[in-house]
Amino acid sequence: MVASMSSESDYSTDDCKDVKAEKRPRGVQQCLSTEMGRVLVAGSGFLADGYDLFVIGLVEMIFEAEYVKTGIITESEYSWAKGTMASSALLGAVLGQIVLGTLADRIGRRVVFIVTAVLIILGSLLSAMASPNLIAGRGPDQVFVQIAIARLIMGFGIGGEYPLSASIAAEGCTKRRSGTLMALVFSNQGSGYLLACLVMIFLHGTGCSNEVTWRGALAFGAVVPGLALPFRMMMHESDDFEKVLKQREAHQANVDSRKTMKRYTWHLIGTAANWFLWDIVWYSNGLFSQDIAQVLNVFGEDLMGKFTKKLIIVLCMLPGFALSVAFLNKLGRKNLQILGYVAIAILFFILGLGYNWLKSSSPGLFFVLYAMTFLFANFGPNTTTYVIPGEIFPSQIKATFHGFSAASGKIGGVVGAELFPRLDPKSDHGKVICLLLCAFVAVAGALFTFAFTPRYAAETLEVKLPGETVGYVPLRWQKKDHASALQAHSDASDATGSDNASDGCSVEDDTHNLA
Repeated sequence: MVASMSSESDYSTDDCKDVKAEKRPRGVQQCLSTEMGRVLVAGSGFLADGYDLFVIGLVEMIFEAEYVKTGIITESEYSWAKGTMASSALLGAVLGQIVLGTLADRIGRRVVFIVTAVLIILGSLLSAMASPNLIAGRGPDQVFVQIAIARLIMGFGIGGEYPLSASIAAEGCTKRRSGTLMALVFSNQGSGYLLACLVMIFLHGTGCSNEVTWRGALAFGAVVPGLALPFRMMMHESDDFEKVLKQREAHQANVDSRKTMKRYTWHLIGTAANWFLWDIVWYSNGLFSQDIAQVLNVFGEDLMGKFTKKLIIVLCMLPGFALSVAFLNKLGRKNLQILGYVAIAILFFILGLGYNWLKSSSPGLFFVLYAMTFLFANFGPNTTTYVIPGEIFPSQIKATFHGFSAASGKIGGVVGAELFPRLDPKSDHGKVICLLLCAFVAVAGALFTFAFTPRYAAETLEVKLPGETVGYVPLRWQKKDHASALQAHSDASDATGSDNASDGCSVEDDTHNLA
């Protein structure tokens, strides 16, 4: 995987940048010129994303022990604080995905990529410094308000990581490798979940007080982006985006963002709707963690026992990430997404229809089936909803449309988080309804994938003719007429001697990038 990418590197080969490259430390220069180096730099944001969004759930266990069980605040007050901290990060992520994704297509990936890291570092450190004595006369609940504000800032940075990491990974390698490397970048989210559990277990297990544990855990969220920040500052724009900038300076119509967005409207509907539907399922999965906790009750109900249970659930997630990296190209993006949706729908139908029997008579089987939902989530739509919009959209709108798709997903998560608690998930009957509803949403995701997601290969990612898109959705019955029109345009272009310019890629560029 760690191969030299001098011809497809995401650094310009002009003389000015060669001089700058020579001034870098040799080890840094070698790191940034490899696929793995770019995966590590791009993936650092997703590791921070996974860590920061997962660690807050573990920290909340400490808050409950410190503030609720000791009577400092009531359960209703803490419930409000907990919801505020969660929603602030989601709101920040939605705004970051839309705003920073759009900016990345306007001013470039490098600058915005630096900004996202700074925002994550700032939000993490501010969270750790929340003080119950900041405002005199206010109660201890002001800690949660400060954390919510800090997580809004952090969430804004994390939101930007989605379109930025996808664009940088996709544009920093050959088209044949883009899907695999993007899946590898996304798998860092799982590494972030794992790191969050290990940090909490280490801090609590070494005798740190509850306050030191939660502050240390939140502050640790700044470590990974802090280490990656110098490398991001040394990066240059990708070759693909530099071509777009040059074509914009020359006022070429084939990189007009508005016209390109119009051609890819149906593709955006597919990527956004699928991410929306998927995150309804993904964010509602946590509603059943209490049942899993009962199955894993052997670890006890103290804080260390709760952290260990979370660790086991995370370990169930990791194989799915590895399978996606290994089989994404072999199975194809569309096939893998449909496979994941169908498998998850079947599992949720089984869990819903057999809930009472499984929970009472076969809790071990219940745990296995629940763990398999995580396996097919990551070996399926959780990964492909990130990869597909990073590949099918051309560079001039890639970050913008990826950001809109990701924001749609976060909104779906909010819908799920608001909808499912209203179905009384604490009761057995309510859990059955929630499980069956998740199954139906997964079926809807499979149908949307079939209708709106193009089936494409690496070769089709390089568009050769004006007006052509990656795949042709949703009017498949017009595909023959569409192909005939493109062929007629090609013949006319050959006859007049015009080049076959496309959405930023010529035939010569296509041959170069697929070499």
